[in-house]
Amino acid sequence: MNDWRQQPEVRLLALALPLEAFWEIAQLPLYTLWYRNSWDYILYSLAHCTVGDLLILLIVYESIAVMVRDRRWFAGRIYWTGTLFTLVGAAYTVYSETTNTVPGGAWEYTARMPIVPVLGIGAAPMLQWLLIPPLLLWLMRRSALRQ
Repeated sequence: MNDWRQQPEVRLLALALPLEAFWEIAQLPLYTLWYRNSWDYILYSLAHCTVGDLLILLIVYESIAVMVRDRRWFAGRIYWTGTLFTLVGAAYTVYSETTNTVPGGAWEYTARMPIVPVLGIGAAPMLQWLLIPPLLLWLMRRSALRQ
C-alpha cells in the first residue's frame, strides 16, 4: 500500500469532500448567513464549515483507528466502530450547534430550520452527521473491495 491515494485517510477525505460540501450548500438557506452577508463571506463560511466537517471526520476516524489498532477498520466488522464513528460526530454536532446558536453566537437559524425537539438544535446539521458517516463507511468498504 505505497500509493498515497490508497491510504484510508485519503480515501475518507476524497469521498467526504463532495458530500460535506453539497450538504453545507444545501442547508445554507436554513441559516441567516445566506440572507445577511456578502458572497465572499458566504463562500468563506462554506469553505470553513466544509473543512471543519472534514477535520471532525478525520479526527474521529483516526481516534477509532488508534483504539482498534487498525487504520483500515472500515473493511472489517463495523457495527460498533461504525456506530461510534456516527455517534461521536453527532455528539459533536449537538455540542457545536448548542454553543454556536446562542444569542450572539457564530450562526443563527432561520424560521425554516426544523428543530430537533429535545435537543433544540437544527435537524439539518443533525441529519448530516447521522447520514454522511455511515454512507462514507459504505463507500469506503465498497471501494476497498474493488482493490
